[in-house]
Amino acid sequence: MKPGTYTGEGWGFDWIEPIRVNVTVSDKELLKIEVIDKDINREEPLILKAAEDKLIPRIIEHQSISVDGITGATGSSNGIKAATEDALKKAMLAAGTDESAIKNFYKTTAKKTDTTETINVDVLVVGMGGAGCAAATSAAEAQKAAGVPVSVLAIDKAGKYGGTAANCGEPFGINAPRYKEAFNNGEDYTEVESLYDDWINNFAKGDAKEDLVRLFLEESGKTIDWLYFDHGFLLNNPLPGFGENTWRVKYQYVYHSNREEGRDYGKEDIPFRSEAVGSYFDNIVKDFTEMGGKYMLETNAYELIYDDTADKVVGVKASGYDGTEYIIYAKAVILATGGFAGNPEMEEKYLSNEHYPLKAPWKIWGMSQNTGDMIQSAIDNGAGTYNIDMVPIIHFKTTTQFLREYPVHYRDGVDERTGKQNTWSLNDVPMILGLNSSAMQVGREGKRCYNEAGIFEFWKSGPDWFTIYGEDNIADLAKNGFAGEKGTYMSSTRVYGQGGYPKGIPIPEIYEVLDKAIEKGYVYKADTLEELAEKIGVPAQNLVSEVEKYNRFCETGVDEDFGKPAKNLISLGEKGPYYAINACSVAYATCGGLDVDTNLNVLKEDGISVMNGVYAAGNDSSGVLYSNRDAYAQYGGVALGWAFTSGRLAGQNAVKYILENN
Repeated sequence: MKPGTYTGEGWGFDWIEPIRVNVTVSDKELLKIEVIDKDINREEPLILKAAEDKLIPRIIEHQSISVDGITGATGSSNGIKAATEDALKKAMLAAGTDESAIKNFYKTTAKKTDTTETINVDVLVVGMGGAGCAAATSAAEAQKAAGVPVSVLAIDKAGKYGGTAANCGEPFGINAPRYKEAFNNGEDYTEVESLYDDWINNFAKGDAKEDLVRLFLEESGKTIDWLYFDHGFLLNNPLPGFGENTWRVKYQYVYHSNREEGRDYGKEDIPFRSEAVGSYFDNIVKDFTEMGGKYMLETNAYELIYDDTADKVVGVKASGYDGTEYIIYAKAVILATGGFAGNPEMEEKYLSNEHYPLKAPWKIWGMSQNTGDMIQSAIDNGAGTYNIDMVPIIHFKTTTQFLREYPVHYRDGVDERTGKQNTWSLNDVPMILGLNSSAMQVGREGKRCYNEAGIFEFWKSGPDWFTIYGEDNIADLAKNGFAGEKGTYMSSTRVYGQGGYPKGIPIPEIYEVLDKAIEKGYVYKADTLEELAEKIGVPAQNLVSEVEKYNRFCETGVDEDFGKPAKNLISLGEKGPYYAINACSVAYATCGGLDVDTNLNVLKEDGISVMNGVYAAGNDSSGVLYSNRDAYAQYGGVALGWAFTSGRLAGQNAVKYILENN
C-alpha cells in the first residue's frame, strides 16, 4: 500500500448515511482506524461506540477485517469493516497494487479451545438489559443492606449493556409514591382498581396470572421511584397509553425533545433520545459496580447447571468472544435474557397458530442476540412456560425489502431519536404504499384479517401480509401524488425508512420505482388478480372475492367485516395491472416465556413446584401478564415496566433465598 490516510465508507444499520472511517496504513500494515463524520452518521450512538471500542482494536491487532462482529452491534460492525476494506483498497490502488490483494486482510483468527475458567459468585444475572441491570443492582443493594459482601456478577452476550430496554420509550408505573409527592402534590395519577379490573377481565380475559398482575401494579410505582431518585433515570410525568386507554401509567424517558415545560431536571444539557437513555444505563451500572458488583460483556451463557441430587440450579455454562469457556457457579441465577425473538427455530416451535397464524420467524427490531438459549435450557431441565405461544411485542411495520437506488434529500426539522436533520426519498414510496391504512391488505390465505386502519391490528395476519393496489390507484399517485398539504410528508417507518415522501406533488417516477421494487422481490405485478394471486402464493378465488367485496364496501362506505372507517376505504378500481406489496410486522421481542410465581422463581411444568435457585425477569417471564389470544398490552410501557420491576424484585428475592438457605 501507499503509506498515508484514506477515507472509506460502508453501510451499517442505518439506511441514510454510511459509516465513514479514516484508515492510516504503512506499506503493508493497517495502523489506525477512526470513525469520522459522527455529526451526520445515524447509527445508534451506544451501539456504534461498542463496535468502535471493541471491534477496531481487534481488526488492528489481527490485521484482519474478518474478525467477528460485536454481538449487539452487528450492523455497525459490518459497516466499519466494509468502510475499512474500502479504504484499504484505495491504499492498494494508490500503490499500483491490484485490489484483489485485499485477501491478505482476510485472516482466520484462532480462538481459545482449551481454556476453561471457573467462577464462583452468590448471584449471577444472565442478561444486562433493563431487567438484568435492575436485578443485578437490586441484588447488590440487598447484600449491602444485609451487611454481607457484595457478590453479584452480571453477564451479557452483547458488547454493550442496555439491551432492548435502551431502545424503548417508557416504563409502566402506578402512582410512584415519591414521584407523585415531588411532582403532583401527592395526588394519584391514575385509578388502580379500574385498571386492574380492565386488565384481568377485558384485556387478559382470565388468561393472565392475577397475583402477578396485582404484584406488578403494586410494585411498579416503587420501581419508578427507585429508577428516578436512586439511580439517575430522568422520567416525565406519566401519560396514557395507546388507543382509548386513559390511565396515566407510562413514564417516558426524558430526552432533548420531550422535556416538560417549566420542569427543572437538575441539568440543562439533555441529549437526544439514544444518548440520553444510554446515560441512564451508565448511571445504574456505575451504581452497581461502585457497590462491588461486577459484569462481563461478550459472554454468552448457553446452559444451566442443574444439580439433580439437590434439585436446584447451581450455575451456568458460558463462552467468551475469544473462545474461553466459563463454568460459573452461583447460589442463585436470574435469567433476564430478553426472550427469543432472535431465534427463528424457537418461534417456529413455540408460537401458536391456534388463534392467529403466528408460527413463523418474525422480523425483529430489538436485539437479535436474544436467542432464548437459557429459556430453552430451563425448559430442558423441567421448567414450565406461560403463554410462550403468544404473539411477539409488535409496534412497528415495514416492508420485507427496501430500496436504496434513489438519493436521500434533507428537509427541515430534526429527528427526535438521533438529533439529525430530517430526510425524504423516493426509496420510501413502496414502503409507504405497503403500510397504507386506507389500502386493502390480505394475509397468506388471500383474505383480509383485520381493520387496516386499527391500532396494532396488523399482526393478526401473521408475520407478513400483502397490500393490494389497482392501476387506478397507481395512476392517481403518478398524476397527483399522496393526498395532503404541500410542505408536509407521508411518513415511512422510522425503523427502516429514509424519511418519507412529500405530500401534494405528482410522482411520475412511481412506475419506475415499483419496477425496481419488483426486481428486489417485494413488490409483485400482474395483469389480472388471478395471476397476481399465483405470484404471491395465495388462493386465487379468495383474492378475487375479497377484492370484489372490498370494492363494494368502498362504494357503500360500510366495512361489514371489520368496521374500517369510511374515510379509509379506498377502492382498487376495476382494471389491472394489479400490484401487491409484501409488508411485515416488526417485533421488539417475544413476551411469553417461563412460568414464575410472585417471587419470580421459575416454576416447574406442573405450574406449582419451584425450580430452586433460578428466577426469570423481563421478557423471559412476562407471559404471566398476558393472554395468548391477544397481543401485548396497550396500557403503555408494560414490557419495560415489567423488566425493571421484575428485575428489581428478582434481585431482592434471590438474595433473600441465599441468606435463608446457605
